Amino acid sequence: MNLLTKDIHEKNPKEIEERIKELDLILSKDEKNIEILLEKSSCLRHLDRYEDAIKVHNILLKINPKDTDYLFMMGLVLIEASQDEKAITYFDKIIKLDPKHRDAIFNKGLALRKLGREKEAKAIMKDALK
Repeated sequence: MNLLTKDIHEKNPKEIEERIKELDLILSKDEKNIEILLEKSSCLRHLDRYEDAIKVHNILLKINPKDTDYLFMMGLVLIEASQDEKAITYFDKIIKLDPKHRDAIFNKGLALRKLGREKEAKAIMKDALK
């Protein structure tokens, strides 16, 4: 059976928990399997287990600390976990690596807005739309 055949969002929480067990078994044999780590993060996020998803993203970032996709996903998980200040630090890392990374700029603006820093948020979101 192909492990990635069914969209995780179509599963109920019990099925997702079972899938996490399957993924953990695979990871016990290959702890740096990027595809499996990403799927595990998706499962955890679907269950609102953000702290566990953050741990998975820390593993991904240990494998490749300058991967803008991994940095971006960490920022998104942190926003979902209401850790907006921390999320901004990840978006800033991306912007330092790629000053025109539109999604990082925009999501930094969203995080600033959630923190009540409206003036900063508007300015940065304006930059993202350029």
